[in-house]
Amino acid sequence: MKYDVIILGGGWAGVTASYFLLKSNPNLKILCIDKASDPGGLLRTIIENGFIFDVGGSHVIFSKNVKLLREILSFLKGNAIMNYRRAYVKLNNLLVPYPFENGIWVLPRERRAEILMAYIEALINRIKEDGWKPSNLHEWIYGYFGREIARIYLEPYNKKIWKRQLEQIDVDWVSIPARLPIPDWKKIIKSSIGLRTEGYVEQARFYYPLKTGIQALYNAVLKKDISMGLKIIYGLKINKIRRVKDRWIIDNRIEAKKLISTIPLNELIKVLQCPEEILKLASMLDSNAVIVVGVALRKTAPKVHWVYVPEENVPFHRYAWISNYSPYNTPDNSKYSTIIAEISLPSSKVEELDKEEVINSVLEGMMRLGIISESEKEVLFTRIWVNAYGYPVHTFTSNEAKRRILNYVEENGIITLGRWGRWNYVNIDRIYEESKKTLAIYFNLKC
Repeated sequence: MKYDVIILGGGWAGVTASYFLLKSNPNLKILCIDKASDPGGLLRTIIENGFIFDVGGSHVIFSKNVKLLREILSFLKGNAIMNYRRAYVKLNNLLVPYPFENGIWVLPRERRAEILMAYIEALINRIKEDGWKPSNLHEWIYGYFGREIARIYLEPYNKKIWKRQLEQIDVDWVSIPARLPIPDWKKIIKSSIGLRTEGYVEQARFYYPLKTGIQALYNAVLKKDISMGLKIIYGLKINKIRRVKDRWIIDNRIEAKKLISTIPLNELIKVLQCPEEILKLASMLDSNAVIVVGVALRKTAPKVHWVYVPEENVPFHRYAWISNYSPYNTPDNSKYSTIIAEISLPSSKVEELDKEEVINSVLEGMMRLGIISESEKEVLFTRIWVNAYGYPVHTFTSNEAKRRILNYVEENGIITLGRWGRWNYVNIDRIYEESKKTLAIYFNLKC
């Protein structure tokens, strides 16, 4: 079988790459290969008894780039609903509006004063130290937010989600749009004196498919790709890729002129004939799995979308009432609700996971937080999904390994895209945008 382009990985990056190539050149013969049997990647949705669960975690559609946002939404052809964000940080018995620094107006005056003084102190220290730059995530948090916000929220939360010492984590990813925006000092002051403020405004209004969960977006792009001639194979594990003159040969039976990879960099290196040095670097790449526990409930949901949980005694770092994302996410929102809880775990420890134990710990955590009662009648059923690749972890060691591996694969003519192809913690809109820009350069596209 001979193709012009082979794309490794059929997740969001894979189908968007296919779209841009085929839109600009309908005559291209493109094959997309995914080792997963079920399509969707981290945008996969499961529907069970009328209850919708996004099994890759809570994903919503938003972007600072309005034109780009409209373009992404156009795939849904009206199958989208707009929501005004109702997100919070759980702090003891309080739900503090997200982002935390904009929601401190709900805190007691004494706590607000402590936060403001610590923030001003950090600001003065930055000004005193001309040219200050944080050398790791710990310094970034304390330097930009002050010791109080760092101590009660950002430090424990980030330790919980990353499962690494924050001094080991680089700060290159925090400047990526939609990651950790730097607080606005004017809004901090307003919020500290009790005035409502809104931060992270590009996400304050977000979109979500009206029907069939977040995978509706993935499916819409995939359908477009197939109509333009894309061939896609799911459930095919690649064992060997080699270069022969101007062609890429996959498992001695599939050929292509160009190779695009959206699969995890370490998985790509395993199937390439790489030097020992590159194989060693691949073992240094760091990542976390994301475990998603879905709970169907016989109760209505509060007026909340998602909540961040810095508390150490609760296993999940975030939970989301996805029944509030769309009225079609349950059989009847007046009687039922769906909630998903997300837990991060170093990818190397996935095989040790006891799923039953995780489900029980999540339910106990939900009871502890008052999300569900101790009555067994309230919980209709639970499900668990393990995504071995959830978050790239930007440790200094991992980042250096990534840099050298990307140099190697690009020197050998392989194009890498997406969260895992580039080993970069990016969202739906950024993946879409980067795919468009990268392919425009390599293929001289007019997207």
